[in-house]
Amino acid sequence: MLIRREGVEIVAKTLSTKDIAVSANGFMSRDLHEARDRVANFYMIGSMGLASSIGLGLAIKNPSRRVHIFDGDGNVLMNLGSLVTIGSHGPKNLIHFVFDNSAHESTGGQPTNSVSIKINEIAKAA
Repeated sequence: MLIRREGVEIVAKTLSTKDIAVSANGFMSRDLHEARDRVANFYMIGSMGLASSIGLGLAIKNPSRRVHIFDGDGNVLMNLGSLVTIGSHGPKNLIHFVFDNSAHESTGGQPTNSVSIKINEIAKAA
């Protein structure tokens, strides 16, 4: 099984100089920073669930640049409405990676509800 850190490293290596990366708070931002710190990275440090909203805004404002969102299941579940907004705008330059470990790992490992739902199905429906 691929762990979050490995997944972030794999994707970070593929980022071009024009690409923008937005990472969720906690371990996700730390992993991206360790894998490939760049000026075009936005580390969401203070707000859970908002990386997807910020990534959408950047994708709309910068249509000629790819925007990669590095998110966790806990963060996505805290802002499910962003999936609907992303779906309604449908930016072709937005790539949203959700690493699902069924826990809020950065805040102590509390379980999320991702065991009983499918985040990818919610995103497809939006």
